[in-house]
Amino acid sequence: MKIFTLPDLGEGLPDAVVREWHVHEGDEIIAHESLVTVETAKALVEVPAPWGGRIEKLFAEPDQTVNVGEPLVGFVAEGSSQETSQSAVPAEVSSPKESVIQEEPEKEKVCGASAPSRSRADSGTVVGKLEQSEDVLGAEQGLTEGPKRLATPSVRALARRLGVNLEKLSTDGGVITAAQVRSAAGAKFSAAEIATGQAEQNTWKPLPERDLVKAQEPGEIMSPARRAMGLSMSRARDQVAQITLCDDADISSWWGSEPALLRLIRAVQSACSAEPTLNAYFQDDQLSPQQPVNIGLAVDSPRGLYVPVLKDVATRSDESLMAQVADFKHQARETGIAQSDLQGATILLSNFGAIAGRYATPVVLPPTVAIVGAGRVCQGVVVIDRWPAMRPLLPLSISADHRAVTGGELARFLQAMLAALST
Repeated sequence: MKIFTLPDLGEGLPDAVVREWHVHEGDEIIAHESLVTVETAKALVEVPAPWGGRIEKLFAEPDQTVNVGEPLVGFVAEGSSQETSQSAVPAEVSSPKESVIQEEPEKEKVCGASAPSRSRADSGTVVGKLEQSEDVLGAEQGLTEGPKRLATPSVRALARRLGVNLEKLSTDGGVITAAQVRSAAGAKFSAAEIATGQAEQNTWKPLPERDLVKAQEPGEIMSPARRAMGLSMSRARDQVAQITLCDDADISSWWGSEPALLRLIRAVQSACSAEPTLNAYFQDDQLSPQQPVNIGLAVDSPRGLYVPVLKDVATRSDESLMAQVADFKHQARETGIAQSDLQGATILLSNFGAIAGRYATPVVLPPTVAIVGAGRVCQGVVVIDRWPAMRPLLPLSISADHRAVTGGELARFLQAMLAALST
């Protein structure tokens, strides 16, 4: 049996959780075909086959944790000999870091004869060694291309949830979108349902109580998502010179008629236009304002904190934004969020007031330079035409990296948010 072990996927974590097998024991597959989807560092990563052959054994069950270097898949060995191979670097793994292969020094050639061969030479890689053979292929083999995935992991999860067969839905060979899945499922959400979040309630259910309890057991607390969160917080503590500014927005003009999260997203968009310094990256002592506005939305789940990204919010409709928020919340609780949806945030938003709390000191995550925190809406006294009046107030707490953002820039950003939320 040829053993393929779990490679280092570049997330800096020692293990990954198996979420979905794409093959079964006895299946014949080709090189680069997707084997399994695993979750590590808050991302779903598809691991392709390093070679073709027949699957003899799957060494892990769904939701089982596998350490890097442990057996993942067993292939039927060619011929009668039973040889075991170490983990090879899978091609095109969707990971933020690239595997590095060190080239073996070229053998010295001798005129009229080849130099003495080295048996079982080891090519150094980041995940182990590649076993080499002296067998010669009878004919040159061209590159083979594995079958294309019909959809991203998040769209496949949505299809499973809504009972949609992706193979029947795919007609032109293109990648299937979440909108196509919803349309095929006959999900008829009105604009009002989407805006108020009722669509989300119609498409997913909370985890059973027993699963929530299990997620909090001592052995489950440090999941890949929680470990990644810890690494991010440690980096923020060591790198960022944080400053936080707070104020209250009078939201009496719209409170109760529009979803607060949508108004917050639009207010952040407006403030980024007024003070673009806060929609920026700070790296290598260089401040680089970014376009467009991509808002990383903090999403709480039993497994840890996820920060999926609402990209280019200025060009998106209100319905599209709220539908994607509903999808992110479902994925965070049940399937995990695709790695591509966790990248590219230019500013962060935490709506912690939906649970509890009025003010906070939200933590800036480099390379971004700002994060907006929204607290619980409460009734407060404001002065209207020199008379006191009760109004619903939305507390805001905005943190910025003081290495890159001045106090004046932060205050003007907060001022722009207050203006956007008060109209």
